[in-house]
Amino acid sequence: MARVTLPSPHAGQRTVLDQARRFNWLAAGRRWRKTTLAMAIAVDNAAHGKAIIWGAPVYDQVRVGWAETKKAAGGAANFHITRKEVSFPGGGIIFFRSLDDPDNVRGRTADGVVIDEVGFVKQAAWYEVLRPMLIDTGGW
Repeated sequence: MARVTLPSPHAGQRTVLDQARRFNWLAAGRRWRKTTLAMAIAVDNAAHGKAIIWGAPVYDQVRVGWAETKKAAGGAANFHITRKEVSFPGGGIIFFRSLDDPDNVRGRTADGVVIDEVGFVKQAAWYEVLRPMLIDTGGW
């Protein structure tokens, strides 16, 4: 049976994980592996039955998170490339969506949200779509 293989966090990532709150903002250098850390959090949650939305400003940046997820969970999850969704045996799922149009995620329910490159995402994505969505689940 295939397994999820998450990378071991480096010391800085461990600190972020240890100090995590419901909502977190992370600003770190270009090679700090922010996307890898976010992927590990998203995959761990989805592997435990949670619904996660992974958003980025444009489609090309969404593909970075998709590739990291495929590397970690390639044989342990079903990758639906046309829908950009990864489903796990326990019912968890990660939806990968471009947030150039916040309506791309409207109508979903999520237990957690990752916004990669958040500084380039329209504020409406958070305030009008994602944040209200998390009210239903108490998600992060």
